[in-house]
Amino acid sequence: MTPQTSVQLLAALERTGPQPALAWYGESSRIELSGHVLANWVIKSIGHFHDEIALEPGDAVVLDLPPHWKRLVLALAAWSLGAEVTVLDRGSEGEDGPEGGAAESSPALPPSPRVVATDRPDSPLAADADEVLAVQPVSLAPRFDGELPPLAHDWVGEVRAHPDQLGVPLPGWSGPSPSVELPPSDPSEPPAAAPPRLLAQEDGLTAVPNVLEALLAGGGIVAPAGAVDERRAADESVTGRA
Repeated sequence: MTPQTSVQLLAALERTGPQPALAWYGESSRIELSGHVLANWVIKSIGHFHDEIALEPGDAVVLDLPPHWKRLVLALAAWSLGAEVTVLDRGSEGEDGPEGGAAESSPALPPSPRVVATDRPDSPLAADADEVLAVQPVSLAPRFDGELPPLAHDWVGEVRAHPDQLGVPLPGWSGPSPSVELPPSDPSEPPAAAPPRLLAQEDGLTAVPNVLEALLAGGGIVAPAGAVDERRAADESVTGRA
């Protein structure tokens, strides 16, 4: 992965503009994030990680969240700053989050995570982290709906206050590479074909290379696949699966 991948990703999302980059079927409703809006969430999250958390390249970030587009945003922002991201396998649990622990198939946890983003900020995992981001995995939640431990950050409440424009120098991208290396695009030239629109399992973090390829090509994803029937997939103009 080239160091400029995060810059290319944000630029591609901005070029997508008002066109949908992510359609999320959760909480019995559909939420659509345009390319501009998705880029805005990632940029604000980069600013929050940098300014409030002082995240540095190589820092361990654990995402202890059920599949959700907010989890995808956090991963893209952390990779943009060179962090090492561990995504716990919470399967297809509901958006309200589980009461139990992480699934047995989850990857090995770092011994002392720098940051834990979680919907259960009072967990033992969160207690071992330097910084805790409390995240409500509900699309329109204005704040964390629960008691916050001392010094824990209410992520949605704080991230919205950060600038809409990227003001942070980005190091090398630390996330997975796209499945296909795309040549630089010329905004003045019309696209050669309709951009890909992929049906993704969970929030796309199980197939990041394919998701990146779609976003970099000016397309998007529809997720989670389990909530999208054939009629919805046709309405969303899905071209393939991630």
